[in-house]
Amino acid sequence: MTRELAGLPRPVDPGAVVEAAAGVADPGEAAKPGKVLPAPFLGLVLAMGLSSFGDAVWLIALSVTLVGTAGPALAGLVLALGSLPKVLTLLVGGAVADRTGPRRVLITTDLIRAGAMLAGAAGVLFVGPQLPLLTGLIVVMAVASAFFIPASDALRPNLLPPEHLVRGNAVYLAAVRGGQAAGGALGSWLAGLGGLVTVAVVNGISFAVSAIAAGNTKTLAGKEPRQRVKIKQLGKEIAEGARYVARRPALRTAMIVTGLLELSGAGPINLGLVLLGGNQGAGWLLTAMTLGASLAFVVSVKWPPREKAGRLATAGLAAQVGCLALLATANLAVGIAAFFTLGLVAGLTALVLVSLAQRWATPEMRGRVMSILALFTLAATPIGNLLIGVLVETLGVPLTMFAHAAVALVALALLVATPALGRAALTEEKQS
Repeated sequence: MTRELAGLPRPVDPGAVVEAAAGVADPGEAAKPGKVLPAPFLGLVLAMGLSSFGDAVWLIALSVTLVGTAGPALAGLVLALGSLPKVLTLLVGGAVADRTGPRRVLITTDLIRAGAMLAGAAGVLFVGPQLPLLTGLIVVMAVASAFFIPASDALRPNLLPPEHLVRGNAVYLAAVRGGQAAGGALGSWLAGLGGLVTVAVVNGISFAVSAIAAGNTKTLAGKEPRQRVKIKQLGKEIAEGARYVARRPALRTAMIVTGLLELSGAGPINLGLVLLGGNQGAGWLLTAMTLGASLAFVVSVKWPPREKAGRLATAGLAAQVGCLALLATANLAVGIAAFFTLGLVAGLTALVLVSLAQRWATPEMRGRVMSILALFTLAATPIGNLLIGVLVETLGVPLTMFAHAAVALVALALLVATPALGRAALTEEKQS
């Protein structure tokens, strides 16, 4: 990600931004970094947390139902294949967000998901949890999510003044992950209490609330683009977004660094819990990871990275290299410390990279840029899970952890070799 982006918009006056977003009487006062985030944005954040909670509960209820209906093997296959439409349509979602406006895409996708959940609940109620019905729901929800993700990432910079973007991202992501964690913890209990129909209705209502919250927001620019989607032009617009990223070396590097960051950590975090901690130690490792991620949230909200954002990302990646190498010791105490640090530095580094991508992309390209970033992130997780399984079988756990540390080291080297990224700041936009 680099400041050499030609044609970046001039910084928006923070006072005018807050006045437009929150309707405050004293915009200059409200725009100070210490003040709270705009109320409509916080309403959207709470709605996203509720929606994520409903999604997590729905996933658990769906998994239980699929296993009971089709058996574990077929259930796993359906869930795995159901994630493909999201990956395949992410870039389309980014292009549509740029053409029609991310706020409209957000509202539309929430309404579609709400309708799909309520229709699915009715279908299950009348015909039962038939596999074709559940598969159709999975596909609809996956495609809608592929449109929602880049639109959400592209919308946030339009709702917040520049000095609040990192804090806003931190609060937003914390609400989403908090909802997912709470839904995961309570999902089995709620699914058993109300069944798939009740869970689908609750999830549908959460999406409706999310749509209302998105509709209550006001963007900085006043009016969003409102062009019709031309199917024949989508391929050209997606290619334009890819060229936009490819022609900006630091932005291109940031995408690669993000993918390598996820790739290096996905396997050790997802499967390493059991490989390193066993049945009993896995809980301690997960707790340490959660505490580290929680601390990252507190730090980024209280002291958001601004002038030294790039240096923070560099330090975070260096710490991730060290933590992954320490996991090779297979010592539980060392692992707990490493997982805590991983939760802290990975959260801060990812937050900086996402915020820089949002700031550096021009508004008319932001949806496509964020869809490419999301594609790197989503693709890295399954590849990382597959990679660690193969490496452990062939190399053993210690060498596998060193291999993942080497991946993070490559990401660090790329970041250091790109001065515009390593010295990046999240303050007022400047050409370079």
